[in-house]
Amino acid sequence: MKCESAIETKGHVEYIVEYKNGKSYKVSFPNVVMISGRQALAQVLTNTLGTCPSTTSSTTGQLVPALYINEMLFGSNGVDTGGTPLIVSPARPDLFGPPTAVKPVNSYVSQSVATQANFTATLLYSDAVLQNINEMALRLTNGNLYSMVTFPSIYKTAEMQITFNWSLNFI
Repeated sequence: MKCESAIETKGHVEYIVEYKNGKSYKVSFPNVVMISGRQALAQVLTNTLGTCPSTTSSTTGQLVPALYINEMLFGSNGVDTGGTPLIVSPARPDLFGPPTAVKPVNSYVSQSVATQANFTATLLYSDAVLQNINEMALRLTNGNLYSMVTFPSIYKTAEMQITFNWSLNFI
């Protein structure tokens, strides 16, 4: 008897804009989990990573492959000329244009949902000033994208900082 169960990965992004004057607002939307991200998950589970960054194992002291999400990329080419967000194909290898900002992520597993990974990065008041931020991605240590999203432009000024909370659910 063959038993097969597909694990579906779903993502959700929330951002919080905080102004120096104390005002703030929150926006949320779903994202696309890229084919390269799904492949990375399968490779980690089957120990078939191949060439990727390494780290020293805390238990054996030997070098072992290290594949995880380490950066959040932000760009300004994720909308068409009318301002409509572009559709992200799961096969897309990168943002629609060069990154406007790249930030390291703080990552953790949810305490209330054990199958949810969370990633947070903040564009500080001084980051990406006078840029229209409208696309972002989570990048793995091997340089591939795990997940990507486009959204209506946020005109980033020095009067605001934006905290991005990205959650990935394995269901």
